[in-house]
Amino acid sequence: MVKFVLDGVGVELANAFRRIILTEVPTMAITEVLFVENDTVLYDEMIAHRLGLIPLTTDLKNYNLPEECSCGGQGCTLCQAQLMCEVHAENEQKHVYSRDLESLDPKIHPVNENYLIAELGKRTSLVFEAYAQLGRGKDHAKFQPVCSIGYKYFPKVTIDNSKFSSEEEIDEFLLKDHTKLFKKVDGKLTLIKDYWKGPDFTDSIANHAPPGAVTIDFEPNKFVFTVEGTGSLPLKEIFTKAIEIFLEKLDEFEDQLKNVTIEPIISKISMRKL
Repeated sequence: MVKFVLDGVGVELANAFRRIILTEVPTMAITEVLFVENDTVLYDEMIAHRLGLIPLTTDLKNYNLPEECSCGGQGCTLCQAQLMCEVHAENEQKHVYSRDLESLDPKIHPVNENYLIAELGKRTSLVFEAYAQLGRGKDHAKFQPVCSIGYKYFPKVTIDNSKFSSEEEIDEFLLKDHTKLFKKVDGKLTLIKDYWKGPDFTDSIANHAPPGAVTIDFEPNKFVFTVEGTGSLPLKEIFTKAIEIFLEKLDEFEDQLKNVTIEPIISKISMRKL
């Protein structure tokens, strides 16, 4: 998980950046499964659903989106990765994990090797071939590159130490501060470094101090983003790709505006004679 500050933009642009990361940045996920043997208690569709939700490492440089590939999305080495699984249980029960998936491309593999896929009973087998492709979060949630992403206004905290009558009053405030974002330095109340990375500030915090000693506000064009990735892509690559996609959309929108003819709308009022 990472936190960063986005400064100098309005809430509309901040939310657009969030939505582009969620819905437009492509990642790899399993889209098709061919079962050879399935002796588990789970239906083929249930296992296929589980496989689709396993985050896979993504290589955006060597793979194309299916709709942009020269094969037309039929499935080739430029838009599709193949993974195979063959697990047999003999005289004891056995669990099938994501580490049992063998990829023909070492760059495409499960992010975590301990995802449970199914359980095999004695003398049973699970054998299948799986095919992964790039996709976008707007098509299916399994393609989202992040587990969660959100933002809040950047907190603006003003401290007036003259409102405190004594250091004991500051100490009492620090005891009641559940955020632990304040500290006392040279007998004065101050904020810790990188306080914006901590919990949210609320008016209840200021209520523990004398009136006017602690004032909490928010900067309108500055935001704190909190992002947790799935591991499919490094967060830096996610942000870079999101900005690239956003700029492409702006260029496309500008090109479309050049071909639009804007006509004035004249309102007509019809009057009926009585």
